[in-house]
Parts: sequence; C-alpha cells; structure tokens
Amino acid sequence: MATAYLLQELARHDHRLQIMVIGDEPEVCYNRVMLSALLAGERAENDLQMLGDASVARAVRFITGTRVESVDLQAGTVRTDAGEQLSYDKLVFATGARVARPAIAATRVSGVEEMRTLADARRLRELSLTGGRAVVVGGGLLGLEAAYGLNTLGFETTVLHRRDYLMNRQLDAEGGHLLRRKMACSGIRFRLQNSVSAINTLNSKLTSITLQDGAVLPCDLLVFATGIDPNADLARSAGIATQRGVLVNRFMRTSSQGCFALGECSQLGQHCFGLVAPIRAQAEVLARTLLGKPGPGFVVGDWPTQLKISGIEIFSAGDPDAQGEQLLLRDENAGIYRRLVLRDGRLVGAVLVGDKCEGSWYRELIQSAADISRYRPGLMFGREVSEAMQLSAVAA
Repeated sequence: MATAYLLQELARHDHRLQIMVIGDEPEVCYNRVMLSALLAGERAENDLQMLGDASVARAVRFITGTRVESVDLQAGTVRTDAGEQLSYDKLVFATGARVARPAIAATRVSGVEEMRTLADARRLRELSLTGGRAVVVGGGLLGLEAAYGLNTLGFETTVLHRRDYLMNRQLDAEGGHLLRRKMACSGIRFRLQNSVSAINTLNSKLTSITLQDGAVLPCDLLVFATGIDPNADLARSAGIATQRGVLVNRFMRTSSQGCFALGECSQLGQHCFGLVAPIRAQAEVLARTLLGKPGPGFVVGDWPTQLKISGIEIFSAGDPDAQGEQLLLRDENAGIYRRLVLRDGRLVGAVLVGDKCEGSWYRELIQSAADISRYRPGLMFGREVSEAMQLSAVAA
C-alpha cells in the first residue's frame, strides 16, 4: 500500500523517473485494509486494486513474485532470489511488516495461520469450506477484523486477548466492553486476560490450544493477529541504520545516501507506523524528496482511528486517557457510547463507539486546539446542535 501511495503521489508531478517495483507477492499494490471484507465475502479481489488509473503505473516496471535478497550500497545494486542483479540510482524500502508471532508459534503446524496477505485470505476462505472452530489471538484491530471475517464464513469463532478489554490502544475500558458485547451478538466469543501457553497437535495438525489459565480450547484453526513487526532485515543486512524499523529522517532519508524508506518498515524517532493516514503523508513527502521539490517534512502526528468492525462504528482521537473533565453519553438501547475529555477549555480526547458521525469535527477541534467554551453545552451532541445552542444563547 505504501508503494501505491508513493506512485500516486509521483504521478501528480511531471517527472522522467524510470521506476522499478520489486515485490515478493504475485499481486501488485492491493489494499490490505479490505482483506477482512474480502474474507467475509463482502468484497471481490478486484475491489482491492489500488492502481486502477493506468496513468499511475504507465511508467513503472513491476517485477512480482520476486524477493530482493541483498543490497550492495557501494555498487548501487540489488540481487534477487532469481539471481538477477539490478542497478539503481535511488532505492526505496517499502517492505512493510509481518505478523508478530510469538515464539510458541514458530514451528509450522497445519491449522496455524496468519491474516496479513491476499494469499492468507484465500487460504482461510478455502479452509472455511470444511468449517470448524477458530481461535483468533489478538483483540486489536487486526484480530477483530479477522474474527469478523471468519465468523461470517461460518466458523465458531473465539477471540483471545491478553488485556481486559478490546482495542485497548484506541478505546477506553467502557468503549471496549461495549464493542465486545455488540460483537458477541453476532456469535463471536471472547476470552480476555488470557493467552496461549501451548499448541496441541496430532500428526502435526492442530487439535487444541492450552490457555495460560490452564483451560484447553479445542480448535481447528488458530489465527495470529497479535500486532506487526517492521520488515527491516533487508536494510539492516545492507548496513543501513535500523532499530525496530528502518531509521529515517523527516524527509524519509535513511542513513545511506540515495536510500529511503516509508510505510510500516520505517521508523522516525521512536515511532513506527501502521495506519493509513501517516503512510499517505509519508508518500507525499517522499515524492517531493525524490523529485528534489521543496516542501515540509513528515511530522509525527496524532492520527485518529476510524473504522467499522462487524457493522460497529468506532472512532478514537487525541488522548482518551488524558486527565481532565470527562463528558459521557451512554445509550444502551442504541448501543452508542461517547466520551470526550476536556482540559483548559480544549478538547483533548474523544472515544466514540456505535456512531462516529461527529468524529471529523472532534478531530478538527483536537488538532486545532481551539477554545471550545462556546460549544460546551452541546458539544456531546455534535457541531449542528452546538452551533444551534450557541446562536440561541446569543439571541437570548
């Protein structure tokens, strides 16, 4: 996806770059965010294409199904797993990330899968033909999307999560508990504050898992969705500075002249990136950098989370854990929860579950640090109500 965004940004400029894209997957630049919808049968594979505009890819040579095995920084060449040596003037690492599988899942076992690529989604759809019991490890965004897809396919699905509420990085406890209750209505089960301590097999085929609390959970399919690790090994082996990811500056330059990185494999300061919004911003900066055009560098920001899982709208922005005045709205019958955090006359955090229609306005208020005192009476009910109440107060 990062490569697709970069190609789109480059296409906005008049340039004469000869671009070559090498990737180890057979498909070109597809939308990973939509994999859960594909798994659930709500989207077709063609819907995932990101380079439908022929003008974007016209000047690009794609080499698919090929892995770059090594980079020679001195010679300015890369060597592929097919033994081909290719030269470059500028090199961009957009190697993404991999599922952070625990050591216990290192051994290959039939029935232990991931949900990261189009090939993974195809394989899981094939497995659904035989049905069975599925356990998804991870109650974050990736895990819940995988669970939704598997449940829709007919698996008896259980989500295993180490924390005491879902999406703990984006939501607060009450929002996470509401999300769990709403997803449970579709038949998904949850085991919170627990993890896998053993994978049990028979003839190298998964039969069950043993949980940390000692319980044994029979399952035919175990899917790990426990976060991601940046794919920085290729850059690291070439001698480029890395930590968790490939280290870059604000203009996406690595420690090696003529080499750049963006997307999930990149790291700026202590930050790595797994959301679409910052990666699109990186692509815009890198396109200008590659073309030698002036412009601002990439700045780590507070990007909101907004998505829909199992038909449930979720929005989170700012710092929901910040200290300050707490405004709460609960509508149990409608399945709606809102919490706004105010401090010094500013909105600093927002969590919405069940209805995110006012999320964009809350995001604007948080990012601008605007004084919201005049909106305070109707803030919880959105812009339209707040502005109407303000006008009424003025008229009075």
